[in-house]
Amino acid sequence: MENVDFSLILSIIAILGSIYTYIIHDRKIKAQEKLINDYKIAKIKEEKIEKTQAVICASIIKGIRGKRTLKVYNKGKATAHNIRLIIKNEPDYLYSYNPFPCAFIHEKDHVDLNLSMHNGSPDNLEIELIWDDEYGTDNKHQQIIHLL
Repeated sequence: MENVDFSLILSIIAILGSIYTYIIHDRKIKAQEKLINDYKIAKIKEEKIEKTQAVICASIIKGIRGKRTLKVYNKGKATAHNIRLIIKNEPDYLYSYNPFPCAFIHEKDHVDLNLSMHNGSPDNLEIELIWDDEYGTDNKHQQIIHLL
């Protein structure tokens, strides 16, 4: 009878240990799943926001004999509307034709502004780009363009 009691007690301890291990393991798995789900939800929300945002930037392309092209481009995933270019402390005779404000720039598209450099032209231009997109209005990006 003593052997039966001992094996019964040992079996009960083993079952209780298994249940305890299962509960602890299940809690860890559920906590990890919650973290993964929260991450996925945040990523999906971020992607939805990115699809409605345009990102407008500018770069300079050097040409020959003092010619420069200011390339204003949209590297976002949405179309930008009503794009405005403000050149701080704008020097005289920098360009002959300014296409800004521009009605729209599609995703991965650009608008060029041809610049003419001459003696007395600045080395840098401080510009501010302002645009509207599906996400919001009057989005801004400030940038310093090196002309040399």
